[in-house]
Amino acid sequence: MFLIDYHLHTYRSDDARHSLMQICQYAVRKGIKEIAVTDHFEPTAENVNYSGYNPKACIRDIEKARRAYKGWLNIKFGIELGHPHLYPESSERIINQYPYDFVLASGHKMKGDVDFSEINYQFVDLNKYCNIYLDNLKALAEWGQYDCVGHFDLVKRYAARQGVKIDLYKDYKDKVTEILKIIIKKNKGIEINTSGLRQYSKDCLPDYDIVKLYHELGGNIITVGSDAHTAPDVGEGVVDGYKVLLNAGFSHVTIFHQRIARNIIIEDPEEYLKKNNNCRIIDLAVNM
Repeated sequence: MFLIDYHLHTYRSDDARHSLMQICQYAVRKGIKEIAVTDHFEPTAENVNYSGYNPKACIRDIEKARRAYKGWLNIKFGIELGHPHLYPESSERIINQYPYDFVLASGHKMKGDVDFSEINYQFVDLNKYCNIYLDNLKALAEWGQYDCVGHFDLVKRYAARQGVKIDLYKDYKDKVTEILKIIIKKNKGIEINTSGLRQYSKDCLPDYDIVKLYHELGGNIITVGSDAHTAPDVGEGVVDGYKVLLNAGFSHVTIFHQRIARNIIIEDPEEYLKKNNNCRIIDLAVNM
């Protein structure tokens, strides 16, 4: 067993702050053994090819970090595709052009390039927008060119910022079940995104109920990621994510190499950290 963080953003994402070298420092300090760098690819109608994304620079960063952290940290080349079902041509072009280890797909926007973070959940028809989100998530799941679907119940994050609670499992279980079945049928997976634990929802994305349902339906592929946009957030909540996995009935977490999934057996993460409390701490000179 080892700890992973399969959802991380460097300053190659326009909403993130730190270099990959800084990310790696924090990963090693926290006992993380494998990371996937998943910088954003977020096309819009005005920027279909998302010119802000520079995969060649990402590859250079990863090659440099792999040399510096060889033997200390496994570093996988990933990408987070925003709403690829809305822009399938550019999304498929980018993942076919570069040697990704892991492709995460997330439903950030709806048709018209409206981001779900832009909705005022206090004043809109919640039922309407939850259904719009789930319809988008279903279309994303059916698109199928990903490895895992990111933060399954993402609208919960944005609503919670405004003091509004959304529970997709409780209120839309039939639709949630339908989407999970599509993901499973395509032999794809989901992630446990731990960012919600340090945000207003105070819960993983998705929460335990959806993870348990995914397991009961036969889901097998599942990763854990912090969704860190700053170096100090790397690995945050990963131990809690592993606990959700175990409590939901999983005995493994999934890692990827060249888009091929492999499950590794897990145990109680706190016991693991106790047994491995001599985690190597290093401070390399890094390019800020």
